[in-house]
Amino acid sequence: LAQGPGGAPVSSIPESRARQIVAIVPMAQMGRGFNGLDLSAQPASTAGNPADDLDDLPNIITVSGRHQERENQDLQGEYHRIANFHGRPAYRKPGTRTCIRYWSLADRWLIDREGLQESDTCNAYAEQGGARHPASEDLVWRVWESRHKQHVRDPEMLVTSSPSSIQVVGRASGRENFALNGQYKLVGLHQGRVAYQKEGEKHAIRYWALGDRWLIDLDGLRDVDVCNAYADAHGTQHPGAMGLTWHVWDSTRGRHLVDSTLQSVVAPGVIELVGREALKENTRMNGSYHLVGLHCGRPAYMKADGSGHAIRYWPREDRWLVDLDGLRDVDMCNAYSEAIGGFEHPGDLGMIWHVWETSRGRHLTDPQVRTFVAPHIVQITGRDPYKENAALNGQYTLVDVVESKPAYRKEGSEHVIRYWPAEDRWIIDLEAGFLGEDIANAYADAKGAETPGNNELLWYVWETSRGCHVADEDVIAEPIWWDTVDWSKVPGAARSNLLPAVE
Repeated sequence: LAQGPGGAPVSSIPESRARQIVAIVPMAQMGRGFNGLDLSAQPASTAGNPADDLDDLPNIITVSGRHQERENQDLQGEYHRIANFHGRPAYRKPGTRTCIRYWSLADRWLIDREGLQESDTCNAYAEQGGARHPASEDLVWRVWESRHKQHVRDPEMLVTSSPSSIQVVGRASGRENFALNGQYKLVGLHQGRVAYQKEGEKHAIRYWALGDRWLIDLDGLRDVDVCNAYADAHGTQHPGAMGLTWHVWDSTRGRHLVDSTLQSVVAPGVIELVGREALKENTRMNGSYHLVGLHCGRPAYMKADGSGHAIRYWPREDRWLVDLDGLRDVDMCNAYSEAIGGFEHPGDLGMIWHVWETSRGRHLTDPQVRTFVAPHIVQITGRDPYKENAALNGQYTLVDVVESKPAYRKEGSEHVIRYWPAEDRWIIDLEAGFLGEDIANAYADAKGAETPGNNELLWYVWETSRGCHVADEDVIAEPIWWDTVDWSKVPGAARSNLLPAVE
């Protein structure tokens, strides 16, 4: 597990060039920009018309629809807003340099693996068409294909501000069409609107234009009006919009019937709560809370261990409450945080929690208590067992928040994954645990990745023979999320007013 004589600080290692999956080729002739312009003579990144108002622009957008077998399909994924470039917002895919940026000289949006650079070189582009940001479903993208030696139009690919995933919850286990429940991920467009599908399954949510309806179809993305459930769209842009009423097929009645407990929600599937110290009151609040439905118009969460512990919204005071007595309609709670500031769900590291202490007769601020969204386990694989630092392979479980980011530990050891803010890097430390500084057995430049469970990260592993950290593209940090809960198997869960009794 050596890190070199005296250890090798990550800060001493120069940033290496990120790996490239495909070659980057200019749109026009090599070394020239659009219309043969010499890019070296162009103005800096402040060129172009400034956006009128950046406040109402989307912070997260998603690239989707590119077929998995086609070149540059890995451009797909979420992109987070990072800057203003050439007078328009720019977005980066977390864990990579890949960005979506505006190129004012040709009035185009570019997707570029090389980041924010003064160049027309890109992997994909779309004519701007007056769009203030690239998440316009009307834009037509052209993607580089080496076989054709040019960018080829791909009408299936889109960039959208619609959510990257939708959670469907509330259909009682044992009832017909219980399989509707689960997470559906954005896959592209269908009949002019965004479409979602369960990973590895046919189950899909799609739009039916003739009836202006959202359909959940367990047989996939078909062009028929047959479905397992539907909701009138009323012009909504995606099926996770608030207020949709779902009707589910009932074979015994031969028609679709309203199921008020079935809901499609834009919210994380699990919220993690950590930090309440073991010797203090209300330590039982620590744990994983799973999405169970809506309560008072906001996502509601419960533990899946039968305890009934819940996180719910209280609209009268605009607060999120941790209530160890369940999903109630009272203002009593074990802890609370103000929802002011756009906290649409309770999983945000920026929230400040106040926890009840009987000895003081009131709620007291506990800065150690944090709620957030992160994979419960990060699986490190790929390090050759005969190479130095092969011990970094294994499962790391979420245990805490360190430097305002999720922190993980391998069970039964001091092997940890933690964030090092000075260099914006994720660190695997096999020796010093959470007490170490910038010394590491391996590191990856975060590049906006909020957790280490991101398979886009490129890991550099210490090799004593080289005296430095060396890139190892075989090392992968895979996120492992909690499975969807079958609430019928959770003792007492049906007592919640969000869950129907199991028939």
